Amino acid sequence: MNEENEDSGTAGDFNLSISDMMSALCAIFVLLCIGIILQLKQISEHYVRTKYTLYDDLNKEFYADLKNWNAEINSENLSIRFKDPDVLFVMNQAVLRNSYKQILDDFFPRLLKVVSDYKNLIEEIRIEGHSSEATERIKTGRITERQDYEEGMELSQARTRSVLSYCLNDTKYPKENEWIRSKIIAIGYSKSHPVKVNGKIDWNASRRVEFRIKLNSDSEIQKYLATEQ
Repeated sequence: MNEENEDSGTAGDFNLSISDMMSALCAIFVLLCIGIILQLKQISEHYVRTKYTLYDDLNKEFYADLKNWNAEINSENLSIRFKDPDVLFVMNQAVLRNSYKQILDDFFPRLLKVVSDYKNLIEEIRIEGHSSEATERIKTGRITERQDYEEGMELSQARTRSVLSYCLNDTKYPKENEWIRSKIIAIGYSKSHPVKVNGKIDWNASRRVEFRIKLNSDSEIQKYLATEQ
């Protein structure tokens, strides 16, 4: 009888030890999760502050010129949008007009001056080209939606390449600056990212070129998570 009680007590102590150990492990796991969440929150807040500080610097640098350039700066995605394609390019071609070359001569070196203080935080500087829909041609059957998209992609990509080439080869920025060549890219989006005004697509406004600054916050978060695994 006593032996049964002794065995029962030993089993109870063992079960209690397992329970305590599991509770301790759960507590450690919770603390680790809280630590990771707080660190990720800190990284995120840092990049949000950086984004708005960079926006303020861009706005201070270019505010007086935006109206003359028919351009605007977006604080949410750090883009500088040039909105008048008739000033930028020869109609339906990727040839830069002299008016746009003059803008880029002034704009691009000053852009690099602003972003130079944020080099370690920038992942890419994108030159993005956007085209409009050939609505009437689609309606009359002269072109399909797919053909319109493909033509728009070819034009928008060619235009961004023209802008990129001019910026790197013809504007007066420090040519020894290899950093910008490692960061700047040209992308054509055709009509896949139209501009909406009051909830409706404005195809005329959708014809545009944007310089978009992408911070490396996602990369930093992934890097941090990799070190925690």
